Parts: sequence; structure tokens; C-alpha cells
Amino acid sequence: MACHWAVSLSMLMALHWHMHCLDADPLSNVEAMMQWELIVSDEVLAQKLDSVTACQTVMVDTEFIRRDTFFTQIALLQLCFVGEGSDEKTSWLIDPLTISDLAPLKALLTDSRVLKVLHSASEDLEVFNHWLGVTPAPLFDTQRAAAVLDRGFGLGYR
Repeated sequence: MACHWAVSLSMLMALHWHMHCLDADPLSNVEAMMQWELIVSDEVLAQKLDSVTACQTVMVDTEFIRRDTFFTQIALLQLCFVGEGSDEKTSWLIDPLTISDLAPLKALLTDSRVLKVLHSASEDLEVFNHWLGVTPAPLFDTQRAAAVLDRGFGLGYR
């Protein structure tokens, strides 16, 4: 299931990149444009986050398990950076069960210089609050933005 969501996020990021950077059909050759990288160690995560310190925007998504639990349990964290230091084509898939040093993630999510872009952020915020004890900021919720622009409230659980 995590791979399905990762591919969905990758395709969304690819469509965004394609529509805004190229003057072509956004559905042509999407898979060739977007790549993903699985991160399963503290060392690699720290190195990757150090490489994008100049980026001013990161797209964020979580996958989690809610069934049979009171609090959501994080299953996957997806990050895609935009700006200097990023190739803007690679989505990072972070396995939270293999990461023990959460300090770099907390620092990223609370860095006031980096805009965090999420869609339908309410449940993601619940996950971050329970898992990391932080609320990402500054935050841009694309679902709420669409509603403000009278595009409808869009898809999402909340």
C-alpha cells in the first residue's frame, strides 16, 4: 500500500513540475520525469537533509495506520523539495520505522525559512504532533487554498 501512495505522490509532483516548467501535455511521460528514493537510515536522512538546506519549499505527505489504534501510527513520510540544492524530480520515501534520530525531521518541519506544502493537512498535522511533537510551520494547505479560490473543497478526508 505504501508503494501505491508513493507512486501517487510522485505522479502528482511530476504533473506539477511538468505543468509549471514545460509547455507540453502534463500527462506525457510522467514516469520518466519523477524519481523516488527510499531512505532507511539516520545517516542517509541527515546527509539528504543537509544537501537541501537552501531549499525554501518542501512538499510533504504522510501515510499512516489508524485502524485499531487510538493514535495514528506513521507508516511512511514523503518529501519532495523545490529550489536550490534540489533536483526537483526526486521524492524521498522515508521509512519511519528505520529512523531513530528524529531531530533532523523536527528541525526541517519547524524551520521558518522552509514552506511546507501539504494537501488536506489536518490528519498529517495530527501525525506530526503525535509522532514528533511538532506542528509544521509555515504551512500551505492546497485543499484549503482551492476552497478559498472557489475551486471546491477537493478530495481529502478532512
